[in-house]
Amino acid sequence: MTPRLIPLTLATGLLAALLAGGSAFAQEAMRLKSEITVTGETIRLDQLVEGIGEKGAVAMFRAPQPGHRGTIRADRILDAARELGIRGIETGDVVAVAITRPGRTISRDDMQQAIGRLAAERGALGNLEIILDDHHPARLVDASRGEAIKVAQFNRDVRTGRFEARLTLAGGLDSLEGWTVTGGIVEMREVAVPVGDLDRGDAIQAKDLVMVKRPAAQVGADVVRPLADLIGMVPRRALKAGEMIRSADLAKPILVEKSSLVSVTYATKGLTLTMRGRAQGSGSMGDVVKVQNLQSKKIVEGVITGPAQITIAGPVAPQASLSESALSR
Repeated sequence: MTPRLIPLTLATGLLAALLAGGSAFAQEAMRLKSEITVTGETIRLDQLVEGIGEKGAVAMFRAPQPGHRGTIRADRILDAARELGIRGIETGDVVAVAITRPGRTISRDDMQQAIGRLAAERGALGNLEIILDDHHPARLVDASRGEAIKVAQFNRDVRTGRFEARLTLAGGLDSLEGWTVTGGIVEMREVAVPVGDLDRGDAIQAKDLVMVKRPAAQVGADVVRPLADLIGMVPRRALKAGEMIRSADLAKPILVEKSSLVSVTYATKGLTLTMRGRAQGSGSMGDVVKVQNLQSKKIVEGVITGPAQITIAGPVAPQASLSESALSR
């Protein structure tokens, strides 16, 4: 019987298919990776081995803590694969796989703000500040967890201000991911304090002060809090940066010095007269001092209304020269 011949075109096609199949097979070779980045608590075999396919979609190892790195020895990975009936993984020169697990930092401020929002929602009034106890550090969670912090439980002693709160991430499992913090809720007051050290006798300017928050229990009734009440005042003693300023620490600036020449204004309805005089005493804004008329040498009293400025208020004076004005009476 005459043998049946396969057409050349068909033979060529079969050969091409075989070659293509061999190439595909070569691409499916399983190779151990040298390093990987993971999220979540576990590491699957297909994350460690390239080309392993669906059969490697099994969690085999525990991931490092968020924000940390670790390694898994190659021989442990091969043993785990063999337990699943997987062999033939090429390791090359990889002795261990480096594992990186990125983390997201939840700072102490983040925790305090979450607790503060809850306290406000529950009707807490006033300028309150949440202060965590010092032994609670910032916390690292998996970088894939972008949810907001949730206060799952909150207990507060109104008398002492102490609290205990259970925090977790919104959508998370409190029993697995939650953590407990303690601290205090402190009523705060805004107070103006020196930015830097202030010398005795130097008039305080706006640039010398900054507003800060201090616990209300530390702010006595004699503490001068508003900026406006401090500007222009003179320290009786040297003041330190950040120090709260008390009423006894301040004096009004001396605007008129004894024996200095001053401008004297006699002001009444319909008439204003101004002349020079000599102060008979020193004083600050609003103080009553005596002043001498330089021409008549008579002495009258007036109120200090500015630097080297004294004002005398009186009834309408008759038409007269300056020398015969109120200062010469």
